[in-house]
Amino acid sequence: MSTIVLLNIFTLLINQVGLRIYVFNKTLCKYYRQKNIKRSISPMKTTITLAGAVVTALWFTGCANSTKLKSTPDTLAVQVINLADEASAVNDRIVYDGTLEAEKTIDLSFQVSGTILSLPVKSGDYVKKGQLVGSVDETTYRNQYNGQLAQAKLAKENYTRVNEVFKKGSIAEIKMLEAKSNYEQANSAARATYQNIVHTHLYAPVSGYIGNKSAEAGAVASPGQPVLQLLDTRSVKVMVAVPESEINQYKAGTPATITIEALGAQSLQGKVTEVGVLALNGSANYNIKIALPNNNLMLRPGMLCKVSFGVAAGRNAKTDGKEIIIPVQAVQVDEKGTNFLFIMNAQHKAVRKNVITGQLYSKGITIKSGLSGNEQVITSGYQKLADQTPVIVSK
Repeated sequence: MSTIVLLNIFTLLINQVGLRIYVFNKTLCKYYRQKNIKRSISPMKTTITLAGAVVTALWFTGCANSTKLKSTPDTLAVQVINLADEASAVNDRIVYDGTLEAEKTIDLSFQVSGTILSLPVKSGDYVKKGQLVGSVDETTYRNQYNGQLAQAKLAKENYTRVNEVFKKGSIAEIKMLEAKSNYEQANSAARATYQNIVHTHLYAPVSGYIGNKSAEAGAVASPGQPVLQLLDTRSVKVMVAVPESEINQYKAGTPATITIEALGAQSLQGKVTEVGVLALNGSANYNIKIALPNNNLMLRPGMLCKVSFGVAAGRNAKTDGKEIIIPVQAVQVDEKGTNFLFIMNAQHKAVRKNVITGQLYSKGITIKSGLSGNEQVITSGYQKLADQTPVIVSK
């Protein structure tokens, strides 16, 4: 049993004994009065004496218990970041998430209808300009061309004979002109039909990668219906979503550094070519497009990257051109809605600091006021902290 439980049981027993002694003395005193016997001990004095003993015992027990319960705050293990360190969260470059896209995306389709005979490519294949990528059955168009070609030959022979007679002056000029017109019409119709034969073959207009294949051999092609998607990757563009509060800080020509994890964290240099004017799907973000050369064709659409622009004009930065950025989880909110965090002072104690937060980025949140940039911010183990709690940095 605990000391408190034993103390309560002891007190209850003493009270019961004291009550019984008091009742006994009361009865004894009544008997003495009836017998006129002199008494030397009063029940009240006996009870007071006993109560004094009980109080004294309680005082000693309470003092001993209070001595045992008294303790000092425990030292808690935490993790910190040093804002004065160059590798810490004080940075002059804000990093955004970006995605690589092809400079041009071309939907390839047949200009004539017909049964697809072959599509000898698949998604991911690299094709060169002028390479055959598909064909449809040309039988119908070939027969039409042969028929119109025969009519054109007949019209030509007829025009030749009429023209010879006209030169001799045997027929009117109108007859010669009519024969000439018939020949030209038949010849034009034959050439037009021949173009249908040409269009039964599909060629790559530029070099690039096949992105999407939406049809297979045996399907029926319709004019203008895409069957292949061709990605022109001779150059790529980086699409970056920028919050509305910062979109006006960038313009065409702004240099950017792009880091691509898929290529071993390789850093490339590019420039902003377009700044969006329409919000993305009703959100508060706008697209920025950055042109990036792709001479070795190592950059592929869909790759993820990190983009930094440096400090832009008008950004709410400190006088030294830097912003304080700390991990989001280090900032807490109290019941009054005040943002605060804990720092570790020179005496290795946690100190609460009320702060005003700013823009949220992928690597953390900015602190607009409340920190000077030289503190050691506690980023882990802060859940049980209070002001002036002793702390130790865990490894």
